[in-house]
Amino acid sequence: MRKNDHEKTKDFTGTEYSPEIIRKLEDPEYAKEADKYEYQALRHQNNESSKDSSSRFNDKKKKNCKWNKKKVIRNAIIIIALIMVALIGIFFYLASHLDKYDTSNSDFGINSQVASDLSGYRNIAILGSDARSNEGLDGSRTDAIIIMSIKKSTGAVKLISVMRDSYLKLPYFDDELILDKITHAHHFTDGVGTCSALNRNLDLNIEEFVVFDWKAVSDIVDALDGIKVDVKENEIADLNKWGPETGENVGKDYKKITSTGEQTIDGVQATTYCRIRKTSGGDSGRAQRYKKVISAVMKKTATSPLALGKLTSIMPQIRTNISQPKLLTLGLGFPFYNFQESYGFPQKYYSGLLPNQISYVVPTTLKSNVVDLHETVFGQSGYTVSDTCENISIEIINDTGLQ
Repeated sequence: MRKNDHEKTKDFTGTEYSPEIIRKLEDPEYAKEADKYEYQALRHQNNESSKDSSSRFNDKKKKNCKWNKKKVIRNAIIIIALIMVALIGIFFYLASHLDKYDTSNSDFGINSQVASDLSGYRNIAILGSDARSNEGLDGSRTDAIIIMSIKKSTGAVKLISVMRDSYLKLPYFDDELILDKITHAHHFTDGVGTCSALNRNLDLNIEEFVVFDWKAVSDIVDALDGIKVDVKENEIADLNKWGPETGENVGKDYKKITSTGEQTIDGVQATTYCRIRKTSGGDSGRAQRYKKVISAVMKKTATSPLALGKLTSIMPQIRTNISQPKLLTLGLGFPFYNFQESYGFPQKYYSGLLPNQISYVVPTTLKSNVVDLHETVFGQSGYTVSDTCENISIEIINDTGLQ
């Protein structure tokens, strides 16, 4: 009799079934469990395959990200390099138009110990001449004397203003040294004489200087589209009184200032701001304002170096003995300089008439003021002045009776 198709056969003799299949056919429960295990195994295999595929995709994605990152870095380096090349070209072009002054055989009066002690600082004299339009820099006096002190290791910058009427020892026409206002040093012996006087009196190591007149200040500020300063109430009257004269001297119109507070001023206003002193803090106030203007110009140049391209026509109005390579290092360092609190010299002084009926600013004493300068600006704790400074200090005391 023929077996029902739904019944499982018990006779596997001569069959080609494997023992596993035979067991499944003989034992339905085993068959059910075996199918379950096979399903789980197949599922696990599919998961592993999916993971492997995902891993390959992620690896490819990571490689692409790394490549894109390298590409961005490479492009950034190329852009920076191009900007640097452009800036170098601008600096060299500008430097070639400066009024260059050869001081290769000049004596700057630097003490050997001072040179060693200040080897970590680059000190540059920034001299604002009182020369009017078309007068030229030769024989002019200095309205402003600012020392830009750069700490080489950190890029920290401090501006040291020296009052123009400071009573110091300076070289005269025939190399004789006399006591007089530091402003006259440039009139007697130009930028070298001013640097020499600063070095001898203040124990400094200045070998580089920049000299400019009123028109240069006005033109530079205008080329930078103005600078921001905080105008005080007591300065407005002086600004508006002397502004028209300044404008006439630099060949531009003066715009009246009507309000106090921080504001953007143009070239003529900035130049007038530097000049005023009679009711605006005297010599000390003038030095502070000059320092603010120079600092504002430097900071604006540092944040927008490409604006330097506008200064080409102004360069002949600026005299310097700084070589092109050193100008380049100075210019390229500007964006990285850290401008810190400024300093005024002297800190303690007598301001008024001496027996010769001429008004001076007399350091009281030169020695103590120089000690304070070096301890505050250069961090030289317990500073001992040079013999040269010591002797000048004694001479000033003997000459004026002030100490």
